[in-house]
Amino acid sequence: MTISDSAFREYDIRGIIGQEIPIDATYDLACAITAYFLQRKPDLHLVAVGMDGRTHSPAIKDQVCKALTDAGLNVIFLGTCPTPALYFSLHTTPAQAGIMITASHNPKEYNGFKLCLGKESVSGDQLRDIRTLYKKNAHIKADKNGTITNQPIHKSYIGWLTEHFAHLKGLDMPIVMDCGNGVAGTVIPDLVQELAWKNTIILFADIDGTYPNHEADPTIEKNMQQVKHVLSTTSCKLGLGFDGDADRVGAMTTEGYLIPGDKLLALMAKPIIHSNPGATIVCDVTSSSALLHLIDCWNGRCCMVPTGHASIKAALKKEHGLLGGELSCHFTFADRYFGFDDGIYAALRLIEQIHMSNETLSDLVNLFPPLQSSPSIRIPCDCSKIPEMIATITTYYEHQPQTTLITIDGIRIVTPYGWGLARASNTQPVISLRFESDTQKGLSRIKKEFAKLLIPYIDTDTLKQHLGI
Repeated sequence: MTISDSAFREYDIRGIIGQEIPIDATYDLACAITAYFLQRKPDLHLVAVGMDGRTHSPAIKDQVCKALTDAGLNVIFLGTCPTPALYFSLHTTPAQAGIMITASHNPKEYNGFKLCLGKESVSGDQLRDIRTLYKKNAHIKADKNGTITNQPIHKSYIGWLTEHFAHLKGLDMPIVMDCGNGVAGTVIPDLVQELAWKNTIILFADIDGTYPNHEADPTIEKNMQQVKHVLSTTSCKLGLGFDGDADRVGAMTTEGYLIPGDKLLALMAKPIIHSNPGATIVCDVTSSSALLHLIDCWNGRCCMVPTGHASIKAALKKEHGLLGGELSCHFTFADRYFGFDDGIYAALRLIEQIHMSNETLSDLVNLFPPLQSSPSIRIPCDCSKIPEMIATITTYYEHQPQTTLITIDGIRIVTPYGWGLARASNTQPVISLRFESDTQKGLSRIKKEFAKLLIPYIDTDTLKQHLGI
């Protein structure tokens, strides 16, 4: 069996193990990745490898390390760790490239790779180049094999965080944190101990790649029910949840409100802009119009880019931005940090902000104007039809008065009564939709317009179920 074309996504390589990604094919895939690395960086000699807690990650790690060392490259194996810890290693060790074995928030049957060359994410056409090399069976065999050194990263990573948030030591704020049986569990308990937080409740810190309690995606409310229960039955003032590889964080108020990523981005952007007037904040195309308005009101500059952590990081670097974020709760700080997405670091910045402001999370999020917004609506569909769906929506709205079309990622339609977005997901075979309006009537109208345009491609009952119309 070979790696399916569908596993090569926009920002990573990810698929169902045994179907899209057979484990016995991961050696050849890692050989193609190695060939790509060496084509782009001929002096490459040291690669950092990390893995998440999925049941098949150790077997894939063995194949990856064998491919790298067969090509004469040396490997530092970081152990089971968060994806941000791998990124951290690229800034704090001599490693010149990184391979993280993870499928992030996807269900337990998935796995894959997030890749970095130098300190930059490998994405888009670069991943398609790797797919071409894989299909050509590109292998590099060196005269002398490289070495593998076990170099766990979590102590160094925790040490850096503890040093840079030393002002939070002994914090008595009651907090509940849900590690979701993902690799946040390799960091959060030790970090809380180092910071001497005695009022922190930690849920599901044991690493279990079967995710027995809930899927490790804190942006979905059903996955934060245990956090909600703790908030309602204890004195905890803040609820946090991490995804499977801990590059995202979700936050919940004491009232049980799970805050969308664009609202979190706004409240974290405010003090940064205050300290750095004119600062650039990067957001993705799914973000609320209220976010754009607030950043402008605070004398910041907003840069909207396609959805995806690689797009956010690239734009931050290009535009010299200080903070970037997505609705999906990837947050990338270049202010006081290295400029990569890190759910654990973002959690610390949020805790710091609440502590220093003497306000609750509910107080902070109230700065966001009240709008009628849908969540990100993900509808399973035939992915090959998504370009046609987007073209149909585009053609219709091109002829509507007072309508603006934003085409940086799918199509975002801005009308006098609200906006709607349709785009292909980068992580799963779904079309992703989002809607927003000043009024419930406007929200219903834009949803129904999109539904009518999508009926030729998605059955009516499915559309009604997902759109709530």
